[in-house]
Amino acid sequence: MHQPARPDAPNAADMSLSPLPFQAVDAFGLGAPLPRLAGPGGRRWRALLADDNPVNREVGIALLEELGLLVETANDGREAVQKAAAGQFDLILMDMQMPRLDGLSATRELRALPVGSTIPVIAMTANAFEHSRADCLAAGMNDFVAKPVDLRQLAVTLARWLPGTKP
Repeated sequence: MHQPARPDAPNAADMSLSPLPFQAVDAFGLGAPLPRLAGPGGRRWRALLADDNPVNREVGIALLEELGLLVETANDGREAVQKAAAGQFDLILMDMQMPRLDGLSATRELRALPVGSTIPVIAMTANAFEHSRADCLAAGMNDFVAKPVDLRQLAVTLARWLPGTKP
């Protein structure tokens, strides 16, 4: 027997049209030139992107590369801490909810390392509530970008933490 759909439950058609959680949103109009972020002498900034979702990682790579950054990825917080300890990154973008080690715990561990005391860590999460932002800052993160990501807002946020960069 077929039961009618609940009004609060998405149907299959709605699900297929849902945006990806990490979709780029252009709040300033399509087709406007995007900023390129570069360091002193045109050096490309190096970013570590930690996210357990493969689609989010791919979209994140595309967004960051569009802004001119070199990107390396980590599949979870544990891998992010290991790569940050071994690599030379200018900033880290960290999802909050990941297996093995979540973004908040990973940031706390990173801050205890010599290399992690000064590197900017920016939360990237679909959980955009004010208490989430406060949790990120309390864990040692420097800033917060909500998903879906507005590419221009991402550029402004990154420029705030990359010395001498203007979006």
